[in-house]
Amino acid sequence: MRMPTTTVSALLAGTVAVSVLAAAPGARGAVPGEPDPARSQPTTSEPTDPASAAVRAEVDPEPTATGRAVGARLTDLLVPDGDKPTDGVPVSFGIGLVGVTGDPVGGYTLVVDETADRGALLRALTRGLDRSARSYVDFADAPHPAAELTEAWRAVRDPAVRAAAGLGAFTVDVDPESATLVVTTAGDAALRTGGADALADALGAVAPGLITVESGGAGGRASRSPDVAPHWGGARIVSSGTRCTAGFSVVRRSGGRASLTAGHCGPNGTSWKSGTEFYGVTRGRSGFPDYDQARLQGSTYAPRIYTDGLDRYSSRAVHNANDGAIGDVVCASGDVTLSVCGIVIKSFTATFCDDVGCTTHLMRGRRSDDRVIVRDGDSGAPVYHRNPSKPRASVRGMVIAYDQGGSRLYAERYTSIANHLDVTALTN
Repeated sequence: MRMPTTTVSALLAGTVAVSVLAAAPGARGAVPGEPDPARSQPTTSEPTDPASAAVRAEVDPEPTATGRAVGARLTDLLVPDGDKPTDGVPVSFGIGLVGVTGDPVGGYTLVVDETADRGALLRALTRGLDRSARSYVDFADAPHPAAELTEAWRAVRDPAVRAAAGLGAFTVDVDPESATLVVTTAGDAALRTGGADALADALGAVAPGLITVESGGAGGRASRSPDVAPHWGGARIVSSGTRCTAGFSVVRRSGGRASLTAGHCGPNGTSWKSGTEFYGVTRGRSGFPDYDQARLQGSTYAPRIYTDGLDRYSSRAVHNANDGAIGDVVCASGDVTLSVCGIVIKSFTATFCDDVGCTTHLMRGRRSDDRVIVRDGDSGAPVYHRNPSKPRASVRGMVIAYDQGGSRLYAERYTSIANHLDVTALTN
């Protein structure tokens, strides 16, 4: 079942569909979504080391309503409507939109080729908003056309090309400023021993001038324990030695509550515990690895996530859910790394590939200081936007992989999860 979204065609045609987010009753009888008295209450205790204290003290920039609206409409141009296209090629290539830079505070630059209808794009992003909306949108010429980048993207995904280039685990995404594809290897031995040029030459032979290769260091598909029922997101979950993180609580459209985790953590039927507490059984995993997501069912679940770490609160109630926008500042809250904020969403078009296959149309994000934000065991962690003054969160997605030694994360987007797993976020 598809979640109602604003489609590319609807935007360019001048109609806007409104996303629907269902709010379910709270898990507890007294105050829905409030912390269980048996658990730790949200705290604001300060870390002792100066570096961590500085991160926690950071204040996320807050866009105006107009900037937020432009960003949300731009997201709808960048992400698939419903199911992911199997080749992983960014859907915006189809309208000549190669990439985007900027944020909802300072505005966006759309990098477009000669096939793009700039007037239609401007109208789609600003129609019905106040006059200031136009100041949030600018255009730049793409050095390479979207059609050529499409062929280069497919070449990188081609198993024969990957084998010939000696390419193991890697990510691929478009660099909007150079209008080229950037292939980042995850701990590739050939690059560590000086084989970067050879790999670049091998990929460049199929797409001359369109692909840049970089070494990503450690990477891969990426706790709070024990977590008692009704369970929260961000908890440590363990099954037969495999350690992952629970995502966020959801409502199934067919009825009942569930939680989430990354699909690569285990097949359907996998039973998970948090400490000695039963957390749930993996259900709904399908289409893996293109969809690296699954439900956890069989227990009770509450609309709250653990956020202890470098957030200002130790937990937050989930009040909303959406994909966010390019340039948004978000947090990730895995069991191993705990909560880290100040992560900037750079893309919605990334692909992660390893020996089991490729996961496409992912959110990509990192901090400006390249601080480690994801480690092994954080897979499934919620990605969220924090309320600046209250212990509330708006969910953006779920961590599934990392590269660059953990300084760059890849996450399944909320709307992709909602569409594929037939769920909506459980909100307070």
